Amino acid sequence: MTLTEKHCWAEISIDAIKNNYNFIKKSFNRPFYVVLKADAYGHGAKYLAKVYEEMGAYGIAVSCFAEAMEIRKTGVRLPILILGYTSPELATQLSRNQLSQCVHSLAYAKELQKNSLYPIDCHLKLDTGMGRIGFDLVGDKENALLQMKELRKLTNLRFTGIFTHFPVADSLGENEIAYTQKQIDLFNEAYEYLTMYGFDFKIIHGQNSAGILRKLGNKFNVMRAGIILYGETPSEELRGCNLIPVMEVKTIVTHVKTIKEGQYIGYGINFRSNRKMKIATIAIGYADGLPRTLKDKNYVMKINGGYYPLIAVCMDQCMLDVSFGDIKVGDEVIAMGGTDKTSFNTIAQKIGTINYEISCGVQRRVPRVYTQNHRIVHIENNM
Repeated sequence: MTLTEKHCWAEISIDAIKNNYNFIKKSFNRPFYVVLKADAYGHGAKYLAKVYEEMGAYGIAVSCFAEAMEIRKTGVRLPILILGYTSPELATQLSRNQLSQCVHSLAYAKELQKNSLYPIDCHLKLDTGMGRIGFDLVGDKENALLQMKELRKLTNLRFTGIFTHFPVADSLGENEIAYTQKQIDLFNEAYEYLTMYGFDFKIIHGQNSAGILRKLGNKFNVMRAGIILYGETPSEELRGCNLIPVMEVKTIVTHVKTIKEGQYIGYGINFRSNRKMKIATIAIGYADGLPRTLKDKNYVMKINGGYYPLIAVCMDQCMLDVSFGDIKVGDEVIAMGGTDKTSFNTIAQKIGTINYEISCGVQRRVPRVYTQNHRIVHIENNM
């Protein structure tokens, strides 16, 4: 099994995936959803859903109906939870495809009830401090509790789960720790109130990747593993665990030339050579997910074990200074990912963002090449 065209591809290690999955499984004694939203954080949801099903995952969490259906169409039968909004007009499809739906307001719940021909499995979302969707326990707790009580009257909605989300669980600062604890306290209070009024939640979850690594305690009996499945940690403060980065975005050298002192390279004539230089063009650009702003951040890419500075980024190609290396057309390049100087963390720090954004930014036109035991086992090509 080989790539039809060796151009730009994302190499994803199933060995690393299994290492990270087993680290979570062995370290934290409770089942967990594998989070496959945003195309599994850029790693390819369709194939990885099958991998996780074979490994015995508890369930899958996604962002929206379309993501859920993409996975269902592969034949995966694991429970799937939609964490975000689904149009009420699709209510019957939720039931037919055995999808669990997040319910974040009474008005939304009533629309689901009105549109569904069959009972829908639902998870109740509590906003304990994220400020996103969910019954607002921070702004108006009394009203939120009263509205959630009303949900018991909606006979087509089966509330089997309840959950919340922690926005600063990845920080060990005093204020952030206190904030997360306040969220837990609010969640506990609401949970006790709702069970007193007849709700019987089988699935109780709140621990995202940061919450898992911090082993946040509570009534939670299920976790949601996201970025840590892919070998990345939510913040610098939570590093040090046995995780292996899963993805390396690779490409090849397509052209090598020598330029004179004073020549310009790239759009905007922003880079001007200050000496005779050897320049390599490689087949990756911002349309593949390489951030354009990296060209000014002293970023390097790896070729034949050496590191070479990035000097210009175009839509589909970029240029490196390879003056001090024996580089030729066809040489393989690690452009992003993995560890060391090309890691998603390194890129994120250089351009002032987070590692999540870098992996999610790897475009779908880039083939995903899955390897195991140093062999290609599957290629997902969306072109």
